[in-house]
Amino acid sequence: MKIKLFAVIAGLLLFSCAAPEDVKPNIRAVLKATGTGSIRATVFVEGSDGNSLSGAVVTIRDKRNAILQLNYDSVACSYNGLMEEFPGESSYNVDVGTVLSKNKITLTVPYLRLLNAPEVIIFQDMAGNSVLHGQSINSAQPVQIGWSGSGEGVVYQVTIRTALRAVYAVSTNSLNITVPADSIPAGSYILDVSAQKVYGDAYFRNSQYYSLSYINASLVSCDVN
Repeated sequence: MKIKLFAVIAGLLLFSCAAPEDVKPNIRAVLKATGTGSIRATVFVEGSDGNSLSGAVVTIRDKRNAILQLNYDSVACSYNGLMEEFPGESSYNVDVGTVLSKNKITLTVPYLRLLNAPEVIIFQDMAGNSVLHGQSINSAQPVQIGWSGSGEGVVYQVTIRTALRAVYAVSTNSLNITVPADSIPAGSYILDVSAQKVYGDAYFRNSQYYSLSYINASLVSCDVN
């Protein structure tokens, strides 16, 4: 009887020791351009209970195979660091090692650094008054705004604003928009056009990663009467 009991206890101990090796932590990664030639990397490592793991070893490898080890931030519950932003299309490998898993976990995150800014080429009202020719536009008329393309699959953020607030903003995949009449009150404004390239899912519902790069056009000042 004692021999059988010992065998059962030994089996349970062996199972409890082996079980953690079969646990695969949940990995989520975010890569965002800083606008200064680098990428801010944020990696979340969660155990099966949903709690953040602070003792993991998290690194990122770029296309040159250069490796950066990320530091854990106890306030943000994530591993963070800055990587160099390479021109054009690239990818970064997030490698995670923990005592919970036998093997290293790798997540590949695609990334594209945009090189062509969406410069404004049309900014006029329906009467033909063009901001680019130094003219004021009429707030009572629809306004056409167009810009050069920055690449395929790019989303453009168009904002007309003062120094303190935005009066009109829209997101589009097109290279032009028409602002409805009476949408911009009389005054002086700045037109800001930004191109963004996104991979993955910001809410991590369909993907374990999210990457965002952007490039801004030159600001255009305008007067509306």
